[in-house]
Amino acid sequence: MTGPDADADVLLSTEALCATHPGRPMVLRDVAITLRRGVRVALLGANGSGKTTLLSCLSGSLRPVSGTLSRHGIVVRHDRRALREHRREVQLVLQDPDDQLFSADVVQDVSFGPMNLGLPVDQVRSRVERALILVGADHLADRATHQLSYGERKRVAVAGAVAMAPDLLLLDEPTAGLDPAGVVQMMDALDRLRESGTTVAMATHDVDRALSWADEAIVVVDHRVVQGPVDELLGDADLIERAHLELPWPLALAQRLGLPGRPRNLDEVVRLVSEQHNARVP
Repeated sequence: MTGPDADADVLLSTEALCATHPGRPMVLRDVAITLRRGVRVALLGANGSGKTTLLSCLSGSLRPVSGTLSRHGIVVRHDRRALREHRREVQLVLQDPDDQLFSADVVQDVSFGPMNLGLPVDQVRSRVERALILVGADHLADRATHQLSYGERKRVAVAGAVAMAPDLLLLDEPTAGLDPAGVVQMMDALDRLRESGTTVAMATHDVDRALSWADEAIVVVDHRVVQGPVDELLGDADLIERAHLELPWPLALAQRLGLPGRPRNLDEVVRLVSEQHNARVP
């Protein structure tokens, strides 16, 4: 169901959202963000800034103190029926995969969500196979979960969320704790998910990866959030300092070299250096 004035590409939005946890001071104040279909979003901020709190609100697992969360332009209610419907379309994967893996083997674990939806067995099987292929874990289907490496457990946890066929996948530090090969495997999986039609938003401390991967950034700073194009926000030295982050190296290097534009990766830095050099050659 979509509100008459809703933008069809808006998956989730918040308005004046304030959130905290029992017994704690307010963590987030007046949050107004929009997550759109197909737009990759990186959520950044210092430890304890409220990134996980925001993800919990977006997933429906934490009720805001005030303000609203809307899906497709309709305010999300926090009753059991409404939240069940919300979680069919919005899935959250926690940072520690062991918080979400609890079945004996991979297929059982990934099939848990679809089975709870009451889907026919053949449809559950199809969803599980597709999810494991998308995250590059189909070769792990018959493995016991306790025999998986940390990186494998992370991808299987993502597969469990993907098997629910969500419109929006929220990931809390999906590359944290992974070795370089594991990071590549995870990012490749996120690319395949996007190509399959799943929108991904992820919290991360890795400003370099956020710059190269995301279309937009949400920066949590001083209990509030700022949203905008990733290169603009991560190139804002004042904002980055207040958020206790560091400028991504492509942007820092471009500033030091006096390069125009906002390069997002090594190839773009090389291109700008080459263009600057050629412009100086008589």
